Amino acid sequence: MPTPRAPTFLAALGIAACAGAPPAALSPVAPSTASTATVAPAPQATASTAPLPAPPAPSPALTVLLGGDVELARATGRKLLADPSYDPFATLRSFFARADVRFVNLEGPLSDQHGVTMSPTNPLIFTGPPSGAEALARAGISVVSTANNHAWDYGRAALLETLANLDRAGVAHAGTGATLAAAWAPALVQAGGWRIGFVAVTDVFNFGPLVEHEARDYLARAEPQAVARAIAAARAAGADVVVVSHHGGDEYADQPLARTRSLFHAYVDAGADLVVGHHPHVVQGVEWYAGKPVLYSLGNVLMQMHSAHPWTGFGFFARVTFTRDGSTKLEACPHRILGLAAIPLAEDPHAAALEGVFFAHLREVDSWLGGGAARVGEAGSDGCAELTPEPVVHRRS
Repeated sequence: MPTPRAPTFLAALGIAACAGAPPAALSPVAPSTASTATVAPAPQATASTAPLPAPPAPSPALTVLLGGDVELARATGRKLLADPSYDPFATLRSFFARADVRFVNLEGPLSDQHGVTMSPTNPLIFTGPPSGAEALARAGISVVSTANNHAWDYGRAALLETLANLDRAGVAHAGTGATLAAAWAPALVQAGGWRIGFVAVTDVFNFGPLVEHEARDYLARAEPQAVARAIAAARAAGADVVVVSHHGGDEYADQPLARTRSLFHAYVDAGADLVVGHHPHVVQGVEWYAGKPVLYSLGNVLMQMHSAHPWTGFGFFARVTFTRDGSTKLEACPHRILGLAAIPLAEDPHAAALEGVFFAHLREVDSWLGGGAARVGEAGSDGCAELTPEPVVHRRS
């Protein structure tokens, strides 16, 4: 089913579909009205990949913020090389401040390639500099997935250096490791007396079939039985909540593959409390399966818009609040890509029009999922809308 394309609807609203530097009025350094400049940096959660000590008295609820693809390479990498204190997440502080734990997919390694952030022969091979790890930590990002098709862009050495850089900065990670066992080890994050386990896998790889490549010994592959074992390991380590991160599907497609849906359902059946997807670089639908949220693709966070695929210029953060009574609240918090930065739609000068278009699109892609599709509520003052399970209609025979 065709979906509205960004140049058409943005032009109709009198808004530029910006693929280059953001206009002055939307500078990533100085967001508009609901400016995040006055928001103090969010506290960093305690991160570890080993079993954690007994937590303090737990808070009644835990809020986890999950984002999509983050690339700290290419143009953003050059900015970090020029100024290691550069903050590519500055415009997202208002989202980050309202969460206890923050997660994104780290698209590509963080390694020292002597000033190179992209292959001179292939723009799809890239790396961020080591200072990208500090950029993640300064933003308060608690944990990242490193399991994706770009994990091996600069080989084994860069993969291992990435993990060392993240460890140095105190950012937890899941999905790759110095051994396959380490790649499968859940990342455990503690916040507010809660323990959250993250398992990360990839279903795509840039260098041929992963099972036939040497990277198979360092990268967790999307395989239901192995994911089930990793979920069990997270529970055994004391995780109150287990999140599975899956990298896969078709790029720029509005609907998840049948294979992807089957895998996500299998992860929930194996005990995951939430499954989050990335790699399509566009927003896909949200489903409630067996009472658990399934987020097929959150789109981009920090990755330049692809001019041929306008919906790559939009994404959303999933804000998920877990409570001790077992209930889960899910909200979609949309943002727009402007050059190298992302700005919450609620802070955009065109907020009302953009939110209307975004949530109409989310309702459309949700509807394709059938009975489990989420019901999209109205956006609040922060631009976030609650996503609730569609009520079950019981028909008399």
